[in-house]
Amino acid sequence: MEARRSGRCWRLPPRTRFVDKAKYRNYLRKSEEFERSAMQAAGREDWDASVANAIHSGISMADALAVFYLGKRSAAQEHEESVALLLLQLGIDRKEVGRAASHLGSLLRVKNRAEYEERLLGRRDSEQALKHLGRFKEWARAKLPR
Repeated sequence: MEARRSGRCWRLPPRTRFVDKAKYRNYLRKSEEFERSAMQAAGREDWDASVANAIHSGISMADALAVFYLGKRSAAQEHEESVALLLLQLGIDRKEVGRAASHLGSLLRVKNRAEYEERLLGRRDSEQALKHLGRFKEWARAKLPR
């Protein structure tokens, strides 16, 4: 494992787990299920559940991309490493990946609020999460076989 210097601290490459490339479809399916759950929760005004499911849909889609292109997925506790895996190792134009990964990053920034904090999320939080999810998944679907 090679460490890279980033600012004032050292960053290690993302921790990964090898997965049979054909299994990317399983992560794609999970992503679709989580997205449907997010939409249904929003329809019931269950805003925290909507945001949490949107986040998990994005993570599963990132795993689908990583498995398809790299034969591995992030195995880290911190889901931000899913973004790092896409940025560092996916063989797609870095600027393009960066734009798409920014939407995934926006989802991940609200993960703790949605799942662990005492503050309840609202309609706007759900709308923002679903917007970022939609943009990330639109890009990601175009990178995967139909």
